[in-house]
Amino acid sequence: MSSEVWSFLETEEGGLQDTAYKMAAEALRTANVFNADGCGIICGSCSPEILAELKWYGLKKIHVFRGDSPLSPEVMAHSLHSAAVQYSPQFILFAGTPTGSEVAVRVAASLGRGLVSNCIDFESEDGKPLARKVVYNGRAHALFTWVALPPYLATIDLSALEDVRCKQETGPEIIYKELKEPPSLTRLLKKWEVGLDKLDLGEARIVIGVGRGVEAPFMGAINQLAESMKAVIGGSRIAVYSGLVPLERQIGTTGKWLSSEVYLAIGISGAPQHVMGIKEVKRIIVINKAREAPIFKYAKLGIVGDLYQVVPELIHQLKDPIVEKS
Repeated sequence: MSSEVWSFLETEEGGLQDTAYKMAAEALRTANVFNADGCGIICGSCSPEILAELKWYGLKKIHVFRGDSPLSPEVMAHSLHSAAVQYSPQFILFAGTPTGSEVAVRVAASLGRGLVSNCIDFESEDGKPLARKVVYNGRAHALFTWVALPPYLATIDLSALEDVRCKQETGPEIIYKELKEPPSLTRLLKKWEVGLDKLDLGEARIVIGVGRGVEAPFMGAINQLAESMKAVIGGSRIAVYSGLVPLERQIGTTGKWLSSEVYLAIGISGAPQHVMGIKEVKRIIVINKAREAPIFKYAKLGIVGDLYQVVPELIHQLKDPIVEKS
């Protein structure tokens, strides 16, 4: 067994997805916990220029399985299984995306190993690896371990991933291999991008939430802002009752729980039920004219002002940003 932590770095149309850079950082972070080397795994076509972007993540090696896109999870899992048998890494980590989760399950099944899903951290206790997970709707954490031999497989909760770069660049060893395609029973026919109006709130990078302070005629401006920000619109329970957003777009304990990069709360006071649904958000921005609104306590940035003036100004700035003269 080699002392290596592998991270599966997802690609898309010849480039790396946003989660790939975060998973590269996760490989190094986990490797440091277990005194191992962080390594990356890439399946598909990837240019030298793209690979060069990973020099800031401290990876020791990057295994590149070359093949024509699009690739099915079945094909990628088969190649990862072969590489794991050959090199025997200590860990194989996957982002908790639909593709990452499916590949992880397939690799775990083919290796006969257990898989711990939606981990937020790893630690070592008496030489035993432990995976930390959120349980009971965020009310507690639980520690899990693996009973089988390495490699230990896990998916990482997207809310726990961070794009952390090293201060100095490294020159990882690039190991090229050809994809090994098994006799397949499935074939990927087509991939397409889901429109923002159909994207689930739990999968969105940027979410706009509307509340009691927003009136129905103003939703046109909110939609325009969402389009400019490439954001998905949700809302509080009051917004659902008022007909501003459909029930499936409700945010909170009785609705959706967010793990987005940014949440822009417009006209939302911050009831406890709503706040529970946004506590995993990386950055919360609030627009509310009531300075004493509870939601300001959770905001990375707060704007005290009339939303009917602030939102149009935001739309204007996104279309024509101010460029400071040097």
